[in-house]
Amino acid sequence: MFRPHPRFVPLTLAACVLAPLPLAAQDAPFANSDLVALSDGAMLATGYIDGRLGPRAPDLLSVLSRADDGVWSRADVAVTNSVATWPNVLALTADGQFAIVTEPFAQPDESAETFSEIERGATLTVVEISDRSAPTVRSTVTAPSPPAAVDIHPSGSVVAVTFPFSGEIAIYPWTDGVFGEPTVVPLGIEAVDNTFVPEFEWHPTGEFAAVTLGGDNTVAFYRLADETLEPWGSPVSTAPLPGKGLWTDDGAHFLVTTINITGDLAQHAYGRNTSLMSVIAFDDDDMPNSPPRRANDRSPTYESEPIQHAMVASAPIGMGYVENFTISPDGRTIVGLNMAASWLPTDHPGHTRFSELTAHEIDPETGSLSAIGSTRLPGVVLPQGIVFDDAGRHLALTSYQDANGGPGHVQFWAFDPTAEEPFTNVGEPIPMPRGVHYLARVPR
Repeated sequence: MFRPHPRFVPLTLAACVLAPLPLAAQDAPFANSDLVALSDGAMLATGYIDGRLGPRAPDLLSVLSRADDGVWSRADVAVTNSVATWPNVLALTADGQFAIVTEPFAQPDESAETFSEIERGATLTVVEISDRSAPTVRSTVTAPSPPAAVDIHPSGSVVAVTFPFSGEIAIYPWTDGVFGEPTVVPLGIEAVDNTFVPEFEWHPTGEFAAVTLGGDNTVAFYRLADETLEPWGSPVSTAPLPGKGLWTDDGAHFLVTTINITGDLAQHAYGRNTSLMSVIAFDDDDMPNSPPRRANDRSPTYESEPIQHAMVASAPIGMGYVENFTISPDGRTIVGLNMAASWLPTDHPGHTRFSELTAHEIDPETGSLSAIGSTRLPGVVLPQGIVFDDAGRHLALTSYQDANGGPGHVQFWAFDPTAEEPFTNVGEPIPMPRGVHYLARVPR
């Protein structure tokens, strides 16, 4: 059931009331968590192919809270953001007090009709969410370059922000919701023509970080030293267009999704490309891990590199565009969120009336992947936000809009890896504005 919060002024949809979830409290999705979502008020899903913007609405950060009786409420605050990047423009502090939002592209003028008229962004927004019923913008900071991916160091004292258009990373000191002056670090990788940086993820120890280089089809690793980043080992090659990445909890593996398609997407047959989930074994020490000479190496000398990251697994994770995925709390299941071709105009020959969830089991020791199964998501358009609840039995995901370009929503799906259909839709969706594209879980 959804109940608009008393402070909520309907900006993009009318207030509505839905039936309560028909589940016992302990089995209800996200019983111990709240959700934070972002919505882009300018873009339509079809804008990715025709560049056209939609009727203008405010960009929002929304906090979704579930009461003990199963009723969900939503509280919004205006926060500039953009869907026109990978799903990594929001970070939450571990204590659930603050959200940080980046602005890769700025707000379009009211007269703007196409995406090409939107200027690049510059704003970092700090939102206080300690009162879930009243999220409040604490401050805004102007970045020296358009910001994209953001991640908070495990210590809570440093925030990393990527500047994709200049191929740089900014390291900001962070104290109680306040940014300090950043140290801007060049990537330091030679012979990379396109340094688009869609992802930055701190290692669980905080000593290292992973960066995906979308234009170079590589994942690079760095070590944090003296408030700057130094390359750590050689970059690892991936399939075309790597994007979203996540570490396993133990830091032994870094997972990255690749769209696996190049060139102008409009020139390809939609739905024929297979996105891949790849697993990289991370080497956290600088001692050689292989013999000084391989048995089949006939060269007079051979010396192993001291740091040896390795691609250990890669598996298809959907016929379409899997830009985001999530890992279960126990670290054993990966679920890819495949938008398929749901974002195309309904009269386009490649359009699909569904998106899809695809699950794989990951071996924590070897990183190998085993397929569990897939489930179609009828009526879900351009999904980009996905997260497990803390029990690992349910997922929440976003639908950017409805089939006609109207409001979006957040859905809940139960997960059972032993069932023929691993995912089952449960409860009623939470109404959201058109443009909802990011989702994160915050503990209560």
